[in-house]
Amino acid sequence: MTPKKDEDLIANTHNVSRFFVENRQISWVLLVAVMVWGIYGYSRMPQRKDPEIPVRVAVAMCSWPGVKAEKVEELITRKIDAKIAENEKVDRIESTSRTGLSVVKIKLLESVKSTGEIFDDINLKLSAIKDLPEGAGPIVFIKDFGDTATLMLTVASPKVGKVEVDLRATELETVIRELRSRAPKPDKGDRVSLAVVFPNLPDSRWIERKIELLRKLWTRKRIASDVLVYSDPGLAVLDITTTLNDDELARQMRTFVHEELHASEFSPDTWEPAVIVRNPLLARVKLGESSGSKYSLRDLEAFTDEIARTLNAVPVVSKVTRWGIQREAVFLEYSQDRLASYGLQPSRIKDFLGARNVIPAGGILEFEGKNLIIDPSGEFTSARELGDTMISATNSGAGTYLRDLVEMHRGYETPARNVNYLIRRDNQGNWQRLRAITLAVNMRSGEQIARFSDDVDAALERIKKRLPEDLVMERTSDQPLQVQENVNLFMNSLYEAVILVVIVALIGFREWRSALLMAISIPITLSMTFGMMYFLNIDLQQISIASLIIALGLLVDYPVVANDAIRRELDNGQSRHVASWLGPTKLAKAILYATITNIVAYLPYLLLTGDTGFFLYSLPIVITCSLVASYIVSLTFVPFVGYYLLRPHNKHVPSVEELRSSGFYGMYYRVGSFLIDNRWKAFLISLILVIAGFWVQSLLRPQFFPKDLSYLSYVDLWLPEDASIITTDEAAKTAENLLVKTAADFGAKHPDKNGKPMEVLKCLSTFVGGGGPRFWFSVEPELSQANYAQILIEVRDKHLTNLVVDDFQKSLMASLPGVRVDMRQLETGPPVGLPLQIRISGEDMSTLHASAEKLEEIFRSLPNAYRVKNNWGAQIFQARLKINPDKANLAGVTNLDVARSSSAAMNGFEVTTLREGRLTIPVLARLRMEERASLGDIENLYVYAAESSQKVPLGQISSIEYGMETERIERRNQFRTITVSCFPTPGILSSEVTSALIPKLDEFRKSLPPGYRVEIGGEYEEQVKGFDQMKVIMIISIISIFLALVFQFRSAIKPFIVFSALPYGMTGAFGALAVTGSPFGFMAFLGVISLVGVIVSHIIVLFDFIEEKLEEGEDLRTALLDAGIMRLRPVAITVAATVIALVPLALHGGPLWEPLCYAQMGGLMVATFVTLLIVPVLYAIAALDLKILR
Repeated sequence: MTPKKDEDLIANTHNVSRFFVENRQISWVLLVAVMVWGIYGYSRMPQRKDPEIPVRVAVAMCSWPGVKAEKVEELITRKIDAKIAENEKVDRIESTSRTGLSVVKIKLLESVKSTGEIFDDINLKLSAIKDLPEGAGPIVFIKDFGDTATLMLTVASPKVGKVEVDLRATELETVIRELRSRAPKPDKGDRVSLAVVFPNLPDSRWIERKIELLRKLWTRKRIASDVLVYSDPGLAVLDITTTLNDDELARQMRTFVHEELHASEFSPDTWEPAVIVRNPLLARVKLGESSGSKYSLRDLEAFTDEIARTLNAVPVVSKVTRWGIQREAVFLEYSQDRLASYGLQPSRIKDFLGARNVIPAGGILEFEGKNLIIDPSGEFTSARELGDTMISATNSGAGTYLRDLVEMHRGYETPARNVNYLIRRDNQGNWQRLRAITLAVNMRSGEQIARFSDDVDAALERIKKRLPEDLVMERTSDQPLQVQENVNLFMNSLYEAVILVVIVALIGFREWRSALLMAISIPITLSMTFGMMYFLNIDLQQISIASLIIALGLLVDYPVVANDAIRRELDNGQSRHVASWLGPTKLAKAILYATITNIVAYLPYLLLTGDTGFFLYSLPIVITCSLVASYIVSLTFVPFVGYYLLRPHNKHVPSVEELRSSGFYGMYYRVGSFLIDNRWKAFLISLILVIAGFWVQSLLRPQFFPKDLSYLSYVDLWLPEDASIITTDEAAKTAENLLVKTAADFGAKHPDKNGKPMEVLKCLSTFVGGGGPRFWFSVEPELSQANYAQILIEVRDKHLTNLVVDDFQKSLMASLPGVRVDMRQLETGPPVGLPLQIRISGEDMSTLHASAEKLEEIFRSLPNAYRVKNNWGAQIFQARLKINPDKANLAGVTNLDVARSSSAAMNGFEVTTLREGRLTIPVLARLRMEERASLGDIENLYVYAAESSQKVPLGQISSIEYGMETERIERRNQFRTITVSCFPTPGILSSEVTSALIPKLDEFRKSLPPGYRVEIGGEYEEQVKGFDQMKVIMIISIISIFLALVFQFRSAIKPFIVFSALPYGMTGAFGALAVTGSPFGFMAFLGVISLVGVIVSHIIVLFDFIEEKLEEGEDLRTALLDAGIMRLRPVAITVAATVIALVPLALHGGPLWEPLCYAQMGGLMVATFVTLLIVPVLYAIAALDLKILR
């Protein structure tokens, strides 16, 4: 088709470019409107660190106390699995069966966007399970499991003040002196006092029994002699004569607490450890070293409840969840011999208290025109009322009160399920471990995180007036701070990129008017883009802002082309009134198709599924918005502003013929002529470069997503499956001390600019007995389990995290034998879990264990794999009661009676509740601690018959058997599954370990029995899935662009010439990644695919100029070179602007964006060479040699 003459265009064209130039007042109004729209959209857009990704995970939990894991799996877990599998939207079912507990985690299909109805349906199905065993249940369904906390606020109690320590020390010193005044002078050894402070314990009888047990034990073992005892509700002192030193005494004390008593049942408000005093004058110093919390856990619960209720009332807050709470309880500790002397079974206590503690109303009586409410309530409101309850009558007819039968004391439910600590420096710079409760505060969807932070701060300022001044409140995970830093960082990168682009334009155009036009067009385009983003509900977060930076080169391309076209028309003699719209009009079609090709190159990213799709959702949307905005601006506001700014050159403008022999253009013409004349040699040499580039790609280390740059990292501590929460707590405390010491050592080796040791740590937050709130999207929280602890580490400079994690890991592994330590950095992108995982599925446990052991040996044989483990853990030693059914029948009891009696005595059972204001406090009856402290005590336990008053010692009808049992059974999609995992050694990517593992894994598969299967999980699984999707997207993009090019060129051959240039750009990308040492991960893959649209758009405009020159009568060779000369400066400016614009993102964007930036920078630089030199060569081969183009 022959283009119209300029005269025809001027006479007959009425388009948007002409309208904006001829109606300048309307254009001014529209320009102001676009700027206001953009500013408004930017100021109102929701802000967050990462894109909002729906959590498609829920958890079902069912307890069955005291039952071994295998039976829990068979009778509970399998039923729950089967019910959940009935829902077609469920993608994965992962279950864990432990002693007394079944936990089933449900993950929905990645295509699911709204989870509410699906989880409600699953909950209904679980509620329909009616055949659970007796004593099991109910099934608890948690459908908001794993919501990421926007803010974690840890509230902790400071240590008691100097005044209280002095008062306690004075009392202790007085007591010690009084005891020693009565003690005989030791013949051998020294007088030593052991003191323990029990705040908030009103009944001294509980302490007296423990002290008496200790006295008898140490006297019997000859650890101590001449023992004197003192106790009151808040202090217990044991004054002894002993030859042991302080360390040996402390060790004996710990042994007593762990072996003779239940350590987990001691109040967490107790001052620890026990104070050992030889000289009474040192009582104050010793007591100060072990001083406890100023506020009790009960106080912390009340404080955090008020904070939570206040924050829930803030409009931008969606919910507040508390972690680390221990419910209060009133304990009725009984002696079974004492109850037996009254002919009373423990279960009868519940009957008597239940009849007394009545809540329902008694009705309304109408009397003399008034309604009188009959309130029969005998609801317990104090422990004293409990004690005054009549339980039974003796044979003489006298009443027996509950206080005479049991010892009552108030404490916390035991064992604790989730314990929280805050480790921070006090005002003197000393590290302190403070008991704490953490609040996870979630922001409502669609809100600005800066406003969220301000509103939460304002609410906290208001409530601080009602809280103690010294209450510690620490933000242990602060997304608002990180978001503000990230948004500022990325916006600064954007501003830097804009400035650099303007400088490039100034250098490229070599005059200020064109550079100023470029500078003006960028904010107009960005304003229009921000307005579109706000209209499409796109958040302002790292992906969307980085997308703007990536698109900046494309934003510049169209104004550069339009500016160059206007300048050319002015130099050809057109008036600025005409040239301002005529130049862009001539290239409107080429710009339109270049825009379309770029859009179709990015839009297929919307086909990405799952978390990766949600994570990158804003990228194609933002780039499409920016491309559309750039296209509109280049055809509207660029002509309009160009009318005012651009002028014809005052000096002579050389023609194309003159440019062929002058300066840089002349060199290009000579090189281009040589390549076209020797086109086959040039083509073959270029193919060698392409082959070399793809060979380099094969050497790049693959990676899914890199580690994030964050203030936070964390440690997972796993103890053996039978570890108690007390043991786990002690291991966590040791780990905390090691982290503090390692950080101090690192700081000493890396002093600050003043020569002082660098401050590395800000604080630690520890969760014992389960993971804390989900503080990062890629970190899945661990559910309640006594053998697990998580330590959240916050450093003062986020660049230190990557430097200290290896030191932390080495220090913890060397000093915590028997504890599995996993030091983890936070990940960008969707959650992956452990980086290297191999799953073995089958049914027989012994076969699975044997296979897992073989697989662990394979892992350990790899030089770059360490921290090998499996998720079932080792089998544990257990004692099981074996009931003799004949003896039980003769004694008049059943196995059910045994189960009920032993569970009630050992674990306790709820007999009623006590209500204090908003709190409903359970009242629990349980056997005295000293009557159930050891295995030997079990034999003396009374078993009561349910149908009679018969009772029999358990030892008479049972025997204890010992053996090894599996404590943890994992299932995946209804099959038993063991997952063997490991970590790569520092500096090694998991993909390198996987590459070495796969050949050995193939041999391992062949050795498995039929019915067993092996799957690779972790990063490899997600990487394969993600890369497969990217390949599909790349194919869709290429097909879409090909179709667009076919319609534009009216030819099926030219698009192949266009696409033949793509491998050259990829070669540049691979080379840049290799030079910078970057892995070939998901984002690098994204950068390579993104080159397609940029390269194609440049070639489209080049082809348009080639066609123009051919229609002017030039031969093909000259037309190819002249088109290159005309495109040389615009292409060079565009590519330079794009590459320079990516520099700030590469420098400041962190490890997530570096590979993408390097891939695009290298690819674009090579693409410039390809567009201007190789494409003319390929065009010439197609037209002159192959004769497939005219």
